[in-house]
Amino acid sequence: MSLPGIARRLASFELCVVALALAASIASERLLIPALVVAALFWPIRWLAYRRLSVRTAGDWAAGGLLLLIPVTLWATALPEITRTQILQLLMGLALFYAAVNWAGERSRLGWLRAGLVAAGLGLALIAPFSTALLSGKFSFLQRGLAHLPRLLSETVNPNVMAGILVILIPLAVATLLFSWRQSRPIELALMAVAAVVPLAVLPLTESRGALISVAAALLVLVALRWRWGRLALPLSVLGGGLVVWRVGVERISALFSAGSAIGGLSGRPEVWSRAQYMIQDFPFTGVGMGTFKPVANLLYPFFTLGPDADVPHAHNLALQVAVDLGLPGLIAWLALFGLVSVGAWQVYRRGRASGDGWLAGLGAGLLASQVALAVHGLTDAVTWGTRPAVLVWAVWGLAMAAWNLRERADSDQPMQFVARNEGQNIGTRTSAENAERT
Repeated sequence: MSLPGIARRLASFELCVVALALAASIASERLLIPALVVAALFWPIRWLAYRRLSVRTAGDWAAGGLLLLIPVTLWATALPEITRTQILQLLMGLALFYAAVNWAGERSRLGWLRAGLVAAGLGLALIAPFSTALLSGKFSFLQRGLAHLPRLLSETVNPNVMAGILVILIPLAVATLLFSWRQSRPIELALMAVAAVVPLAVLPLTESRGALISVAAALLVLVALRWRWGRLALPLSVLGGGLVVWRVGVERISALFSAGSAIGGLSGRPEVWSRAQYMIQDFPFTGVGMGTFKPVANLLYPFFTLGPDADVPHAHNLALQVAVDLGLPGLIAWLALFGLVSVGAWQVYRRGRASGDGWLAGLGAGLLASQVALAVHGLTDAVTWGTRPAVLVWAVWGLAMAAWNLRERADSDQPMQFVARNEGQNIGTRTSAENAERT
């Protein structure tokens, strides 16, 4: 076999190998550098196989902008030992993003990648009760059943981190059930149903009210995209929520969201957000350094309500946290990438709807609902940035970009097929006319 042939064979295993390296890096931060080395090896392999380092995507310039800000955040940080780990996690996310984009260049591989993400959500949901610090006191009725469960890991996972990852993976499974059940085999439907129901059942155990709201918003979007009457679900839900607030009262609802929270729930978040805004005002172009929100806040912008030594690890808002870490240029690049992924998901959904392809429409709808969940959850939390499991967000984004690339290629092929078909008809017409003249 020739060298390009060997490289193509190796490239076909890229996503599997990178995913395994990623899983190892999530289990132990010490494996981040070896995992990145493994992922980096596939870039020259792609060159040998296809004479390109990577396929092009609409988000390349935004991803490149984030890369260019890495030396800036290293220069700005006062705690390089913390920032280096955050940088490695960002690089691992980008490596996973491009591994997904390059590997999933065919429809069948898109399906396998979606199935892998759904399986990851199911696996996280199954281990959540045994690995997550669930007993925070927010939902006291859950404590009795969970208090006796053994812990599988010595280092427990923050429940908000677990919930933040689950909410972006759940829509992928639910969308498959809603849109492509006619095109799926019974065993596939059964597996997708399990992968949707189990995380939805486990999500309340994380005691994350923001996650419950965000997954509800994602499911409403799926209903609105699936059925025309479902478009009424969004305004009716807003109206119903307003009636609940009116009848129950703002103070009681605020108390519900504040119970058992380390920062006082909704009442404590404005103070946290204000500290993030101060940091952005003082360091607009560089940020304070990735991962250093807590020490910088306690040193330069101490909390009055929460205490000068409050344990607040991040800004509790996704956009604010990105800006705190990388400055306004980093926020612009991140928002551009998020927006492009959302546009790509919408285009894939529209293509599936227009062609009557429920599988493709379900893929686009699931990806779009996933971004809705990410955005809604990001209003009050920032666990999908700067944490070890947050790299899965990049896998979802890679799936969206790969699907958009495939959709664009299909659209570019259509005119050629149309012209060829018309040319065939014209040839047939000319031949018939010539025969008639000869006769």
